[in-house]
Amino acid sequence: MDKMRFDLIRIGTLFVCLLSTSLLVQAQRIPIQNRGSDSMAIAVSAWSEAYQKIDPDVGIAVSGGGSGTGIAALINGLVDIANASRPLTTKERMLAKKAQRDPIEHIVGYDAVAIYLHKDNPLMALSFTQLGGLFGRGGTTKKWTDLGIEVPGCKDQKIILVSRQSSSGTYAYFRKIVIGEKYRNKYKPEILSTQSSKDLVELIGNTPCAIGYSSYAYHTPEVKAVCLLQQDTESCLEYAAENASKETTYPLIRPLYMYTDGEPNGKIKTYISWVLSKEGQCVLSGLNYTPVDEVNCQ
Repeated sequence: MDKMRFDLIRIGTLFVCLLSTSLLVQAQRIPIQNRGSDSMAIAVSAWSEAYQKIDPDVGIAVSGGGSGTGIAALINGLVDIANASRPLTTKERMLAKKAQRDPIEHIVGYDAVAIYLHKDNPLMALSFTQLGGLFGRGGTTKKWTDLGIEVPGCKDQKIILVSRQSSSGTYAYFRKIVIGEKYRNKYKPEILSTQSSKDLVELIGNTPCAIGYSSYAYHTPEVKAVCLLQQDTESCLEYAAENASKETTYPLIRPLYMYTDGEPNGKIKTYISWVLSKEGQCVLSGLNYTPVDEVNCQ
């Protein structure tokens, strides 16, 4: 009995020592707080996982919420890096100045915005004019039959519009580039908003009547990305991730940003430099994004 008690005490002591060592290692890690764009979440999570194998002393905490959320967190001093799929607005720059922050922009890649349909939707292409009529406030396109098609499984052919939430950089980008001044940069009020790109794509994949937009990185077999015409008289263009570069002619491609408060230094500078290195950009390339510069990842 005494020997058994001794063994249990020894095992318990060993467990406490191992737990203490683990907690000490975690406490000694240098944290990098990284928050923002949902469109970048796949890339940022992959970068974080890969980089922590290179430098285990750095702990990269990644969270989403949208570009606006990340930028606000940087202005409030809550994060080291804000991820954004759009540039800072004039208002955000004024708030940063008031808070004595100096947001520095780092372009870390490019992302195509796909127009997603259910996989059974027969529509093959859309023009910016048609997209404005679909999503812009005052647009008259209400049913798939208005576009000359019938969608299998869509009982009344009424189009269900799906968007990202207003804090999303993709929401702001689509509003500016596609909806534009013709519709006073306003969405139709009946649009459904989703909290994440993943939720948007899943909803469209389960809803034959639906159409929406999000990062091409979230493409799944349950949806399809249509060919786009920026001008009605042009040929439509598709996004081919494997052949993409920042000079690609696909009409909805935008930079992806990391913002820091001032020029980065120390571990943050080293991390961003790695993201922009061949190794970091090859991580990006393998996830349906476009690298900053052409890289050979074979």
